[in-house]
Amino acid sequence: MSTKTISKIETRMAIGFDDETKAEINALKGKLDKVAHAMSAKNESHGDRLLAVMQAEGANDAPEPELLELGQWVFEGQDEQFESASVRQDGFAALWSCKADKLSPTGADFLSFGKPIIYSKPLGHGFDATNWQNSAIDRETVNDVYYLSDDDLNDSVPHIDDVLAQPNWLSDSVPQITQADLQLIFIKNLSNALIQRMQTMDRFSEDDYTIGGGGGAELMAWDIVYDKGASRFGYVCDVRQDHISIVSFQPSVTYGAITVHQFVHRNSLVGRCTRTITEAELPAFREALEACYA
Repeated sequence: MSTKTISKIETRMAIGFDDETKAEINALKGKLDKVAHAMSAKNESHGDRLLAVMQAEGANDAPEPELLELGQWVFEGQDEQFESASVRQDGFAALWSCKADKLSPTGADFLSFGKPIIYSKPLGHGFDATNWQNSAIDRETVNDVYYLSDDDLNDSVPHIDDVLAQPNWLSDSVPQITQADLQLIFIKNLSNALIQRMQTMDRFSEDDYTIGGGGGAELMAWDIVYDKGASRFGYVCDVRQDHISIVSFQPSVTYGAITVHQFVHRNSLVGRCTRTITEAELPAFREALEACYA
């Protein structure tokens, strides 16, 4: 038996195509490229359409702006000549220099009638136009700022008249406690009670954080507050959905210390400027309160 020695093994094979086969392969590659490009363009177009639909759905999901309710707050800071207000069909509100009974809904708006000449002042859009034909309101005095006279002030603070009327209650050697003294004692007790509540409930504003400023949404009844717009102290005596009732203490060159009661809308100038006091403002608050009632 003979053995043959394999000196070299071929590891590479070459396959060749003639020119005609190469041309067919190139034509097929071109068709495949066109199909791939068309599919890519279709996918991009579909993606754009999908994105547009998603954006539209997002816009529909966005919360609609809350409509304003026409109320006495629209008269705050307005000239006294404006005695009424109304909302037309598209939610645009206006003030009028006449009573509401001089206004008549005509078409999509109100028209005024009567003499003398009646003026209007626009308030802007965004008001609730539901039943707009009956939206006209008159200005009420409840929204106006009023000042307590001496009689009003005496009626608003409790007195112990029966005790003072009793003879020989104190001997002549003991200084008599006057009605003004008792009133000041009451005010000091009121001040202490309001401050103790603020401390217990942690209602004080800080230098870098305020409670109530910017609309008064966080204000609560019996909060001691400061109106930075008018530079005056006060306390909240009533809180409703859109309004807050504030009793303020303000010095006056003409009347001395006066008490001001305001029933204001949270989004009014007073509502946006009112915040609870800081602990550093406690001495100034006591001084303002006692100056008005002492």
